[in-house]
Amino acid sequence: MMKKLVLAIAVAAIAVAFAPTLSHAKKAKAAAAPKRCTAGTLSTGPANQWNWAMVSMCGADGKMYPTLMACFVPSGMCPK
Repeated sequence: MMKKLVLAIAVAAIAVAFAPTLSHAKKAKAAAAPKRCTAGTLSTGPANQWNWAMVSMCGADGKMYPTLMACFVPSGMCPK
């Protein structure tokens, strides 16, 4: 009985030692949050089969919104 108790305590101690810490949880949550953009910046999406890509613009709330503009990717004039 005593051996089982000691074994259970040892297993619990090892499990607690390898458990993620609170700072790890904060970092994981911060990494999962969407990245905000600066208002007015432009970004190009992926190119389609004809090498045209849609352009998105950052709004005042920090989110990207699609525009009615398209850019020909091989020209080198598309926003990054």
